[in-house]
Amino acid sequence: MRYMRTRLMARRVFGLALTLFLLLLAGCSTATNSGNAAAPITQKCGAVHTQHSLVVAMDWSMAKGVEDCFWQAFQQCGPATLIYSQSDSEASTIHTFSLQREQGPCLITDSVQHFLAPHPPQSAINYTCTDLQRQTDGLHFLSCGTLGNILVPTVGTHK
Repeated sequence: MRYMRTRLMARRVFGLALTLFLLLLAGCSTATNSGNAAAPITQKCGAVHTQHSLVVAMDWSMAKGVEDCFWQAFQQCGPATLIYSQSDSEASTIHTFSLQREQGPCLITDSVQHFLAPHPPQSAINYTCTDLQRQTDGLHFLSCGTLGNILVPTVGTHK
């Protein structure tokens, strides 16, 4: 019984630490316009965190706004980022989705990091997604390399 309580407490601490890490990461991810008028400023939309396939309570008030921000940026193909993390027990995956205007369609990239607590995240692997759709259950990033389709869920929905 004591082992179970210790393990449950460790999971909660891990989830909180991951959430704080993502908020810090989101706060540091804005590109700046260093005097170059032609370079647009990247809009950082924020972070959504799921634990065991549910949006974490701390993010409930922000998740919809984060997704709305990224969806609006996609509609105009403006530079923007959205961080999405998934965690179960000690393992986590962090997706950093980015939008860029290129020749032709809007470029959607996903920079993915995996980590297993207490070790630091692995090096990022980059994928290109073919499209983004908004549905009632959240944002659907389509055909993101070997990862396939990725759902960033709306508040209260399951993956």
